[in-house]
Amino acid sequence: MRHLTDEEVDRFFAGRLEPEACRRVVRHILTGCPECQTRLGGHLELGSLLGDDPDPELFDSAVYDEAIDRAVAVARNEIPRWDKEKKQLGRLLEAAQTDPQGILGLLDEAEDFSGWPFVEGLLAESQETRFRDPERMRLLAFAAAVSAINLDRQRYFPGQIADLCARAWAELANAYRLDHDFTASEEALARAETYLEEGTGDPLIVASLLDLEASLRSSQRRLPDTFELLDQVYRIYLQVGEHHLAGRALISKGFNTAFDDRPHEALEILREGLALIDLDRDGQLAAIGRYSLIHALVDCGELRQAGKELLESGLREDFAEDPLNLAKLRWLEGKIHAGLGKLWRAEQVLHEVRTGLRERGQEYDAALVGLDLAAVWLQQGNNAAVRDLAEEILQTFAALGVQREALKAVRYLREACRREIATPALVQRVSGFLRRLEWQPQLRFAP
Repeated sequence: MRHLTDEEVDRFFAGRLEPEACRRVVRHILTGCPECQTRLGGHLELGSLLGDDPDPELFDSAVYDEAIDRAVAVARNEIPRWDKEKKQLGRLLEAAQTDPQGILGLLDEAEDFSGWPFVEGLLAESQETRFRDPERMRLLAFAAAVSAINLDRQRYFPGQIADLCARAWAELANAYRLDHDFTASEEALARAETYLEEGTGDPLIVASLLDLEASLRSSQRRLPDTFELLDQVYRIYLQVGEHHLAGRALISKGFNTAFDDRPHEALEILREGLALIDLDRDGQLAAIGRYSLIHALVDCGELRQAGKELLESGLREDFAEDPLNLAKLRWLEGKIHAGLGKLWRAEQVLHEVRTGLRERGQEYDAALVGLDLAAVWLQQGNNAAVRDLAEEILQTFAALGVQREALKAVRYLREACRREIATPALVQRVSGFLRRLEWQPQLRFAP
């Protein structure tokens, strides 16, 4: 059976199709066509209206024609409410932009800011603040989860509520993950999966939960599980025609592949992912993808190309209000300068980045930047400064309680500095080991 046309979809929701044409639309949806189900955008919960697992062979029976007629009637009654709530969501998000507390400042507003639109607004603001304010992200996600559970069950279908609850609890799981509370993240994700089983089976929600689980496994340094989950996410999004989201899955796979010390493979995956995404749809994703691509180029030793990409990327503007990502971008800039022999400029940038990270309490990353700075100083003949810095980094690692192999590597570097036999190559070897160790905790340092 052919796919639905845009005109058929528009006329169906406008109520301008003849009865038999309406039946054809619904029959086609029930065959499981993912492309057309996605285009209808979840407005209908036909499975619950027609019963579980309808038999496609019975679609022409009088019984199913009658059931389809009832489904169409219910759906048409739902359309005005969905249109109204979409407009409410728009007004809600607009009002939240001017309130000092954002959407939470509208809790006591009129009923116009309630129900489904309010939960959607909470989720939207939670996602928007995930890098700028993790604590607020968690608060918003928790509010969304509670609000979703308490939606009016006379107003919405049970499957629709379950879908929204699954999304809200998944967002809360992600907030806990970003706060490094992996136990709470696991619990929230399990709750989301329970709601998912009670929902409509929307493939986009299934893929979204798998994507968030992949992020959690990545944070737990379980990279094989991460790759398996992201491959599932990628396949689902391609099946439903969501090429942008399929590209996002590839970008996630790309930077996880880089963490797995496969930079050349990561580079190809990232390029493929960036080619799929809609740059105007998610500027933050595009920025992260470009940053990851530049990082992979540096890791592959393609420094001139990395520098060119950085200059043309616009990432400084994209990260202007995101100090941590801006610092990491500047860190890459310092490494590019160092690799191209621009030692004075590299020293200036790396020192600036290290100071900024320490001011924000990012001591571990500041120590890694310090190692890159030490390699520059050794090339400049500033051995005394390198010796002092190696001692300082060792004390920092000891205070942070890093694992034994990390301490072993830095202690080895400190001893080499004391004996004045340290070289830039040794510093880079120690630095590379520490970066790999973060993602491959089973590694052992061999002097």
